[in-house]
Amino acid sequence: MGARAGDYVVLLGPPVVVGSAAGVVLLSGEPEAFLPMLLVLQPLTTLGIVVGLVQLTRTTRGPSTFRLTVHRGEPAFGADPTFRRQCIFNGLLCAAVLLMALNGLRVSGRIVPTLAWAILILNGGAMLMLLHRMIRSGPLLITATGVALDGGRTFVPWAALEPGPESPQWTLAHPELVRGRSLKRFQPGQTVPLDVSLWFLFRSIHVYLEQPDRRPAIGTPQELARLRGSLSRQSA
Repeated sequence: MGARAGDYVVLLGPPVVVGSAAGVVLLSGEPEAFLPMLLVLQPLTTLGIVVGLVQLTRTTRGPSTFRLTVHRGEPAFGADPTFRRQCIFNGLLCAAVLLMALNGLRVSGRIVPTLAWAILILNGGAMLMLLHRMIRSGPLLITATGVALDGGRTFVPWAALEPGPESPQWTLAHPELVRGRSLKRFQPGQTVPLDVSLWFLFRSIHVYLEQPDRRPAIGTPQELARLRGSLSRQSA
């Protein structure tokens, strides 16, 4: 379970590089070197933040596909979590804030260094919250008996779902049937970003909600090919 290793690298890489560079400069006994470093790194991190923000505004997430997997001995279609876009933005934002705070620690007096320490603490807290969410995340799995979230921490049987007012919407009509962590509402792909387009995910769940006779074939290559083909025709 958990996010992919590359997501952690993208998140932690920029602040580690900036922090290491600033530490070397500050420990070198040549504080005048901090300004050139600031002039180089600050524009780079700022540009990266803009790129990361643009990525976050994109509506699609990854390829419209599932991988074949097994959940508790049962064949399933799986969609892995991917925090790449969030990590790009938050990693570079953390690096920029870290650079600004370290520069503030060099200012004499009490107010600016105190604010710098407060920024460092808040920045570190935000990173820890995201890391905790990434570590506890898991794949979404569609099985013949229901939908598992976060690798199975929550399991929503098909009987708990009902079609929504408009296709391909559906609602959590019977939350008392949900096993594991309780849910107030069922919106897979929102709280944890998944490496599958939300359109494909929502349509897939709707297909098996409306056509229960297709559920026993979930987790087979033939059914995955048929699912992709039917949804491709509907989107054309």
